[in-house]
Amino acid sequence: MAKKKGSNKIPLPIFIIVCAVLLFAIYTSLSTLVLAIWGDTVIGTVDSYGSRVDDSKAEPKRSRTISKGYWFLVKGKEYRGYVMYNSDEAWPSLRDDETRSERIRYLPFFPYINKPAMLSDFDEMGEVAVIYHIIAPIACLLLLLLIIRTSRGRKKKKTVARKPAAPRAAQAKRDTNIFCPHCGSKLPEDAAFCADCGAEILADAPGFCSDCGAVLPDDAEFCIQCGKAVNPSGTKRGRDEGPGRIR
Repeated sequence: MAKKKGSNKIPLPIFIIVCAVLLFAIYTSLSTLVLAIWGDTVIGTVDSYGSRVDDSKAEPKRSRTISKGYWFLVKGKEYRGYVMYNSDEAWPSLRDDETRSERIRYLPFFPYINKPAMLSDFDEMGEVAVIYHIIAPIACLLLLLLIIRTSRGRKKKKTVARKPAAPRAAQAKRDTNIFCPHCGSKLPEDAAFCADCGAEILADAPGFCSDCGAVLPDDAEFCIQCGKAVNPSGTKRGRDEGPGRIR
């Protein structure tokens, strides 16, 4: 039993999840760079804080996932934000009604895009983080385009049947059809007499080409239309003989 060839297409749920993750990664890096270049800074208030140890064997205050909720005011309007990131910090958790102040960067024309200054300020991010946020959007975009192209699969090339050349088709037709040299009627290939006029069909009949039925001059040795030898035996005959038996 022949095995079915595997499809190059990615299942739709997986395709959507992968694309969403890549788009989010692109947004995260681009928003960080935009905030670092054009963002303004304001003192915000952290009202929720969590620190989770990811590796119990790591050194103290290492391998932690930080979750932080905060709010800040811009022109008297309150905006909120929430971030999760990996860090070595290990602040104590906030008690009920306890808050902590922190610098927040935001876009002046769209404050909904905001982050803590430690995550969006070139001086606090460090060189490695800056290089990462520059390279990450490009790499994610290329990967996204590759996945989209792969999901479509390879299109099968349509094979177009070639039509035989006109001269070859005409030659094939001449090879299978003959004509009466007296009346020009179309005859079967092995016909000995014409079914219309009763004339005997000879290969060297004068006046008409036995291959295509064209009218020939008296001294023609080759057909003026198809080029076939009119009288291979070398005997020339006229066209004014009787309609009965062609000699």
